[in-house]
Amino acid sequence: MTLGNNYRGGRRRRGPSAQRIIAWLIALTLILTAGIYAYRTGSALGTREARMLRAEISVLTDTIAGLQEDNDGLDLALDKQQRKNLNLLEQYNRDVPAEPIKRISELVEIRIEEGLELERLEEVIRSMQLEWDCSDQPITRRFVVQTPTTPGGNDAVGFADGIITVTGTGFSVSNDAGLPLAWFDPGQPVVINFTTVGGENTEISGLLPLHHSLIIDEKIYRFSILSGDTSFVNVVGLPCSYP
Repeated sequence: MTLGNNYRGGRRRRGPSAQRIIAWLIALTLILTAGIYAYRTGSALGTREARMLRAEISVLTDTIAGLQEDNDGLDLALDKQQRKNLNLLEQYNRDVPAEPIKRISELVEIRIEEGLELERLEEVIRSMQLEWDCSDQPITRRFVVQTPTTPGGNDAVGFADGIITVTGTGFSVSNDAGLPLAWFDPGQPVVINFTTVGGENTEISGLLPLHHSLIIDEKIYRFSILSGDTSFVNVVGLPCSYP
């Protein structure tokens, strides 16, 4: 009995059988084959994706280059247009006088059409002083601006020893009921008349303040018409040397 048991135990202690070894080798081979296949497949996919990415990068690079070229072209066109606009502005400033110069030019044309000799105008311009030589004591007077409802009176002021008379008319102020009151509305246009001895009349109109000048003998009177107390305007006359 002892010998039989020892014999069976000796058989159990032998190594794995040939069939198991073959099975292991087959399994290992399959694993290695699957790994190699997966590696090759992954490598092929990676290579294909890399080619696709390189192609996309090439397309994007070309697109960016095209956009940059378009942008450069737009910059050049914008710069060209800006230079053209600047040239047009400079030409306009050369050909079209500024508003004060334009008004003077128009006035000169009117006086020449009226018969004023150009030589006389040139002499006056040359003889004019660079600065006004005016009195340091302006004359201020006031009068009532006449409206359809003004009762009249105190409606004129005189300057230059009565040679110049100033009057004016305007619109009445209305109350809450829309009825006109007996004084003018300083928020609406007024008409101011300058009448000299002999009946020559000059009229100006608009919103206050207004400004006007008159030449009397060797002086020019510079007038400013300002809103004053209710019903009144203040007329400031400043005599200056002329020309």
